[in-house]
Amino acid sequence: MTPRFGALFYRFILRTAVRQPLLPILNILSISVGVAVFLAIQMANTGALSSFKNAVGLVAGTAHLEVRGDFSEALFPAVQAAKGVVSATPLVEGIVTLPDQPGEYLRVLGVDPFTGESMRVFRIATPNGGDFDAEGWLSDPQAIAVSKEIANRGALTVLSDGATFTLQPRFILEATDAAVSSEPRIAAMDIGWAQELLGKRGRLTSIQVQVEDPLRAQEVASAIKQVVPHDVFVGSPARRGAEVENMLAAFQLNLTALSLVSMVVGIFLIYNSLSATVVRRRVEIGILRASGATKLEVAALFLAEAIFCGLLGSFLGIVLAVPLAQALAAPVSQTVSTLYTLVTLDRVSLTGAQIGVAFFVGIGASLLAAWRPSAEASSCDPASVLHRGSVMDSFQMRTRSWGLWGLAALVAAGGSSWWAWQGGGRFMGFASVALLVAGVTLLVPITVQGSMRLFDRAHWIVRLAAQQLVRALHRNTVTIAALAVAVAMTVSVSVMVYSFRASVMKWLETTLVADLFIAPAANEIIGLQSFLPPQTVEWARADSRISDVGTFRELTVLCDNTSVSLAVLEGGGRGPFAYLTSLPNAAALFHQPGYLVASESFANRHGTRAGDHLELASPAGPQTFIVAGIIKDFTRDSGLLLMDRRNFRKAWSDERIHSLALTVHDPAEVATIAEDFRASFASAGAFAIYTNSDLRKRVVEIFDQTFAVTSILRSIAVIVAVAGVFLSLTTLVLEREREVGVLRSQGASPGQVRTLVFVEAGLVGLMASVIGVIAGAFMAMILTWVINKAFFGWTIDLRYPWSVLLLTPFWMIPAAVLAAWGPAARAAKISPAVALRSE
Repeated sequence: MTPRFGALFYRFILRTAVRQPLLPILNILSISVGVAVFLAIQMANTGALSSFKNAVGLVAGTAHLEVRGDFSEALFPAVQAAKGVVSATPLVEGIVTLPDQPGEYLRVLGVDPFTGESMRVFRIATPNGGDFDAEGWLSDPQAIAVSKEIANRGALTVLSDGATFTLQPRFILEATDAAVSSEPRIAAMDIGWAQELLGKRGRLTSIQVQVEDPLRAQEVASAIKQVVPHDVFVGSPARRGAEVENMLAAFQLNLTALSLVSMVVGIFLIYNSLSATVVRRRVEIGILRASGATKLEVAALFLAEAIFCGLLGSFLGIVLAVPLAQALAAPVSQTVSTLYTLVTLDRVSLTGAQIGVAFFVGIGASLLAAWRPSAEASSCDPASVLHRGSVMDSFQMRTRSWGLWGLAALVAAGGSSWWAWQGGGRFMGFASVALLVAGVTLLVPITVQGSMRLFDRAHWIVRLAAQQLVRALHRNTVTIAALAVAVAMTVSVSVMVYSFRASVMKWLETTLVADLFIAPAANEIIGLQSFLPPQTVEWARADSRISDVGTFRELTVLCDNTSVSLAVLEGGGRGPFAYLTSLPNAAALFHQPGYLVASESFANRHGTRAGDHLELASPAGPQTFIVAGIIKDFTRDSGLLLMDRRNFRKAWSDERIHSLALTVHDPAEVATIAEDFRASFASAGAFAIYTNSDLRKRVVEIFDQTFAVTSILRSIAVIVAVAGVFLSLTTLVLEREREVGVLRSQGASPGQVRTLVFVEAGLVGLMASVIGVIAGAFMAMILTWVINKAFFGWTIDLRYPWSVLLLTPFWMIPAAVLAAWGPAARAAKISPAVALRSE
């Protein structure tokens, strides 16, 4: 920066900003809100993933390989003796709930203190900081090591697989590796006592292995595979985190895209603000140019102002992002836990990389918004702008050419959507949305210009407001476009959620056909970890009031060395499958040996088709199954394989179940059967018992929780956009002081002037509503048919909530009018004498 440019920047930008701070403050706030929302989502996303990775990191330590599954502890010596293994340690993991603290849980890790010391990245110490007490650790079945936060709570009552235990926090668990953070809900205890607690006597869930040469870890893994069952995973511990990261990728990407909507709206507002600055300071720009300032210097002044606002806005956004991320942590972690894996996001942290990205996004958005206004400022002709006259008369928009470009963008949006729908690329859906937004924005001028002609015969205030709206089209276009984009996003997401909900409810009608559903209550918190007592099935089958008993079990199996979810079904608890594609007579084939079905999301993720052969690893060795059909299923977006229990029994010697679905002869007996079940199994733990209608309500509650973050983000975007109405009308009032003075001198009252501003704001809200609803209806098609299909693999029936669409103007117009309250009051106070003094 040269001394001359520095002096110009101080006098022309900084000094003016201090004297007239309104527009710079609004620019900074626009950037800060966009940066805060974007950064908060990144922090919440990163925190959710870090929570799981830290748990994996504490378990795996510095191990090179992991043997993971549910297998006999007798395998440990064979793994330990495998060629190339330097060190190995057995582990057992499980999750217990804390019934006295609803919603709380502990991830219990059973460790062997005598093996794997070199791999461990945590330290077990006494509460006073003393060394590890091996005798107390081994002799006390209640001894457990927890974080200091949990230890301060005293004795813990935990529920594990239906049984209640009391644990004493006699040790403190601390991470010793800076690369792994302590997770407050991870606890450690002796492996033998942990097996008793978790109901895994004689069983292990993993063996962590260090190898002699890390570069030859795959050779060691191959040797270990020769001595473990086929259904046991052998590979890098990091792979477990990578699998979860891949599952979360689509969810996090969509949240990030939605968080950028506020930034896009902010770019519109900054563009409007800087354009207003160019208009208001046209005389000063002319004087600068007449005094020898180059076009490049004038453009650089406005770009420097954008950078300055971007820096301050980014800094403020980073400050605001921390409390916003804390507010978003609960809905994000709840959604991730419900759909993917159990995480708890108690605290969020801000990294240096995230701060750098925030500044890049904030400053980049400011520069993008300032590019066009700076070009307009540099192209000002001194002779023209120094001539007194109407400001807005010199800013005529080429609405027709913009409209043609808008139509071209819409055609391109349609083409890219079709390409993405045909499988041309997952990210083409986002490109389609961007092109749709661009097309709608470019069509705003000609749409507004044509629509305002409808008011030529209206009341003189309405007619004048419509005329002023067209005269200030260069300003109002951006305001209407920003509002329309926010409305379009709100409408499109609302339509997508409504369609998704309708599709899920329709699916539930055919899926949930039983009258009563019973499962361990702990599974609502920790996922499918606890099982029903074995006697429950016999109890249900022996009850003459029950006509059919259905069972459900879900487990993770290896399919082509990839972890997939397998659901095991028995009985009529679930209704007939809704086949999308299938082999002939697929319904009967499902119950035949060697067949299973795949969910639509599984098929889309893995490229599976009806008739394909899938090889699943089982304790009895690899089992090949034929896919009888692809079914509609909304259980999980990672996909699901479904198998009849008779097929499952042949290769898996495991009769455990996660839930019962009971069909009764007389629906009036449902409540009595539920009470009888509780009385019969009261000593076996707590159970969640739902009637058919109650379970559907619960599904809807979970569905709404899943989209809680989405609702927050779109509300913020609308608020930012409505603030743009205030900004735009404030600027227009400043520009129209002379015109308002003329109106006042011809007899217009302050009330009529206020009404004029309110009517113009109402017209802005009306146009934004209409354009936004139409654009949102088309954007919903892209979200529902293209983006949802590409990233989540579900086919959703598009349905429009007409009440939401038709009521949009009824909240958008009042919001715009309310935003105009300040500008209207300011316009009403304009003195005719002062406004016309220059004449």
